[in-house]
Amino acid sequence: MSTFTVYCHGTGFNRIKGSSSDELVAWFHNHTDGAEAQLAGAAVTRGDYMINEGPGHSGNGVAQPQQINPMTGNQKQNLSLGKTIKGPSFADHAVGNTGGPKVAAKLRGVISGQGWDENVLRTVNLIQDLKFGKGMPIDRVNMVGWSRGAVTCMRIANLMYEVFSDEISCNIFAVDPVAGADAGKEMADTQVLHSNVERYVGILAMHEMRSTFNPQDWSRVRAPATTAIFLPMPGVHNAQVMVKTPADAAYITRNLACGLLRDWGTPINATPYGHLGTAQDMCIAYARLVLTLSEHKSYETKGVMGRLMGGTTSLRRRDFAKHSKMDTYTRGGKESYWINEHHRACFAAAFPDVYDCIFESMGSGEMALTAQSRFSTFFGVVSASAPLRHSMALKGLLVEESPARYMIGVGAGRYSNQLRRLWPDQFPLHA
Repeated sequence: MSTFTVYCHGTGFNRIKGSSSDELVAWFHNHTDGAEAQLAGAAVTRGDYMINEGPGHSGNGVAQPQQINPMTGNQKQNLSLGKTIKGPSFADHAVGNTGGPKVAAKLRGVISGQGWDENVLRTVNLIQDLKFGKGMPIDRVNMVGWSRGAVTCMRIANLMYEVFSDEISCNIFAVDPVAGADAGKEMADTQVLHSNVERYVGILAMHEMRSTFNPQDWSRVRAPATTAIFLPMPGVHNAQVMVKTPADAAYITRNLACGLLRDWGTPINATPYGHLGTAQDMCIAYARLVLTLSEHKSYETKGVMGRLMGGTTSLRRRDFAKHSKMDTYTRGGKESYWINEHHRACFAAAFPDVYDCIFESMGSGEMALTAQSRFSTFFGVVSASAPLRHSMALKGLLVEESPARYMIGVGAGRYSNQLRRLWPDQFPLHA
């Protein structure tokens, strides 16, 4: 298949700020082989990927997206007085002549996301030109986005379905998809994944409590024909795209995204956080997250603006991450050992026999875990990894009797519930 990749920055970010902040979207477009496709002077330059700057970004010499005609790539021009009064014609709309530069464009972008409409139109226009004008046999489009950029990916996929139907398939990696204000409830194209979207992986920040930052999660999104999964991840809104607290949330997210993008056909030329190169490595990183959920008080929204926007100074979870909702996302629910389905799948891949014994077995009781026991390999890993050992003990799955002997509960983590989506077997677990 011929793959084209679209990178969508979130509100307040563009390629320059993203790169200087080591933000996830920028890291990936900076490590994608090939050339950037561009639209300027009413002409499209061939390329392998494109970059959409975020609404209300910080400038750095880069134009706000709503100031650029999405059909030509040129600066928007003011309409004539007559058209200003009557409104642009159908022909004007067809070539993007809908009005001149906006006043207070940055502020409008931050508050309402103004500029993401232009990003959607520009993306589909560019792909059409590459496919039909330049003869590039694009039949798959991968998209990566964060925040409003993640929702922009959904909106692009919706417009692509209108234009191409299922002729071009899409895959989306979305980090904390937040439309802002009530857009996620009112705009239909932020709520549905059509059959052209083959795969969708959404990361959901568990501890972002600003009231205007409600995510597009399973309570809002319909994906009847898509292999889709949402992964709750500790931290606030930006903790998965930049290394914040807890750091492992960003490490896991970026490494997993790399593995998925490569599997989907995007040529990523470096591996982020290579210490997560196996399912076992992922398990140990998740074990640290299990421990931090019980220890950290630093996931709170601390900034003055964040608090004014509905943030909290206490360690709380978004609605989807409450007791009654986590069953939808993680087998075993909120009180299980798993942070999310990726965590569970990594453990099952790294330690299949132990996984079956503790989490799938219908048996009961305890069994000794020693260097001579049936699970001697797992004993060695647990002995060497304090995070794994302590996190399992925290959840009542393991008791340390001595450094040479642990007890594990047979069937101690068995589930009494089902969830909406299991981790798809065909998805890679790491880069």
